[in-house]
Amino acid sequence: MTKIKLVALDLDGTMLEWDKTILPELREALIKLSKKGVKVTTASGRPLPDQVKYLNANKLGACAGVPHALIANEQEIYFLVEKGYRPYLEHYLKIEREWKRLLPSIMKLLEETEKELKERGFNVKIWVSEEIACERHLAGLKFESSEEARWAEKYLNEKIREKGLKLKCSRVWALLQVILSSAGKGETLRELADYWRIDYNEVLCVGDCVHDLDMLDSKYGFIPATVSNAVEEVKEVVLRRGGYVSPFSCGKGVLDILKKYRLIE
Repeated sequence: MTKIKLVALDLDGTMLEWDKTILPELREALIKLSKKGVKVTTASGRPLPDQVKYLNANKLGACAGVPHALIANEQEIYFLVEKGYRPYLEHYLKIEREWKRLLPSIMKLLEETEKELKERGFNVKIWVSEEIACERHLAGLKFESSEEARWAEKYLNEKIREKGLKLKCSRVWALLQVILSSAGKGETLRELADYWRIDYNEVLCVGDCVHDLDMLDSKYGFIPATVSNAVEEVKEVVLRRGGYVSPFSCGKGVLDILKKYRLIE
């Protein structure tokens, strides 16, 4: 079995229980991994302040020395320092420049799409203001159901292709996010692995939702795994790519996965 040197964990529905707590056993396991020299990172669509809040509440982060990095908004990388997390500045500024350049076109695209889909009978609205979109480096459309968002994903991707914009969609339940084509959990995890000089087949990634597929579909060569509460689409992809589907949910599932890959006993 390949020696795993980096573990990437989604937050909601994976590291976090439904009440936003982290199992004490999982906390201890992550600390032990760190002491063994295994790097740990989150891989989340949540912004940095949310992640720090949940980690601090569960006695992780700077006080515990793990996770060593946070992937926020599916694209930003923050490294653990003595008092908290600092951005990987070169990577962050690259995202910032490209996003600000494209933002007027992105908001126009979303306004057009919102109008067109409403005419088709969809219950849809623009997800965040332009100010928040600028801050988080993502924007999107909010739908009434995940089925509507799934259909609209194809529609919006086609419009993106027609306009020649360097963007892509990331679907989270009934939310359809628009991010840079160079963003996404998979591409960002690849960037982090390169920074730490870790081979991609030494990276174990765990997620439960469709926006995790970007790192779970093995196009980068990561080892994929998921938990029992994952959506069926994710379970199917993980199994097809030779990964592991735990019979346990959330934190217990992550612990089971760490045992499966011999990272803990």
